[in-house]
Amino acid sequence: MPKRLLFISPANLTVNPRLLKELNLAVSQGFKVDFVGFKLGNWSDEIDKKLIKNIDANFHYISITRKPFLSWFINSVIEKIAQKIYPFFKKIFKINAYAHSKRSILLNNYLKKNKTKYDLIIAHVLPTLYPACKFAKRTNTKFIFDIEDYHPGEAIGKQAESEKARRIFLMKKLLPKAAYITYASPLIGEYSLKLAENYSENRHQLINNCFSVDEFQFKQTGSKKIKFVWFSQNIAAGRGLELVVPALEKFQNKIELHLIGNLYQTFYDDFLSKHSDFIKIHKPLPQKDLNLKLAEFDIGLAIEPGKDLNNNIAVSNKIWAYFQSGLYILASNTPAQLQFIEKHKNCGIIAQQNTNSFINKISEIIDTIDTIRVNKKTRFEYAKNFAWEQESQKLLQIWKLFIK
Repeated sequence: MPKRLLFISPANLTVNPRLLKELNLAVSQGFKVDFVGFKLGNWSDEIDKKLIKNIDANFHYISITRKPFLSWFINSVIEKIAQKIYPFFKKIFKINAYAHSKRSILLNNYLKKNKTKYDLIIAHVLPTLYPACKFAKRTNTKFIFDIEDYHPGEAIGKQAESEKARRIFLMKKLLPKAAYITYASPLIGEYSLKLAENYSENRHQLINNCFSVDEFQFKQTGSKKIKFVWFSQNIAAGRGLELVVPALEKFQNKIELHLIGNLYQTFYDDFLSKHSDFIKIHKPLPQKDLNLKLAEFDIGLAIEPGKDLNNNIAVSNKIWAYFQSGLYILASNTPAQLQFIEKHKNCGIIAQQNTNSFINKISEIIDTIDTIRVNKKTRFEYAKNFAWEQESQKLLQIWKLFIK
């Protein structure tokens, strides 16, 4: 009888590629797999529908949209009430979780009705922590928690002080209840484990955000113009483009900038349209199609703006994708990206977070582009040593600790 795993996400698989890799790994190993996530009501839902057709697993999506309206309204009210009464109940897990995210409410309600017996629960991202913990305790099942971002270190809009305190409380008190913790970058692990009260040293592991070898191909561009690429789920303000686009514009006769993602029209109108002569915009792509397309470019832009602590200590999906494509990486100097480029010295170059520094580094790239292109194959082959095929073995060893 195959062992059964439950994966829990506060999003869908399209916007949570880290969980998607884990889920596909579990399916490939013969596990019976269930997934609980969310219908987001945006561009990613259609991609998800196509994606799951090729995966042998059971999928359940909870709507976070206003349809059905009654469910949305009731749970929105619960979230607001939890936020209002939070100052009086700061030590109550449910109040912290429900005030933190409506998705915690929805997940908890769904899991209360779930009678399936699982051999292991794997939850990703903070809104799943409380529901997963409750469900694991009720069903006497071990759960693994994956920290994709350091949420207390993110920029927070409303109720910033209270929301940061809620996130710290949930991680401090509930992380130790996980049978195992995984995390997406060395620094995210370091910061998170400092919060987890009395957490065992041998129950956590770095799982890098790398991808499978077969998602990448090697190509030499050979184009007259140097092709720079940047991608994200959304092409919007505050992602670093404001720093690098004016720098690239100074070399527009020699370069092209390709942006891949869901374009925010206001960002185009307010900013990109004023610099558009050398910019080409592409619609969002499924993960594998995107990774294959990256072979068409020369330079990958990892221009994290260091907007908050989490942004400074995260190693993004994009820097791994550029690395595995053999692209030369132009990266901003966040601590995590400095650490990455230092480890892989020949894969890229670091710029300070100002336009003049980017101008200087882009000029260096233009002057050495022949060498950069010649070495693309070497970088591509080197990156195979750090692919998901190697990294996934860590996960399998962790799972085997709890699945007998």
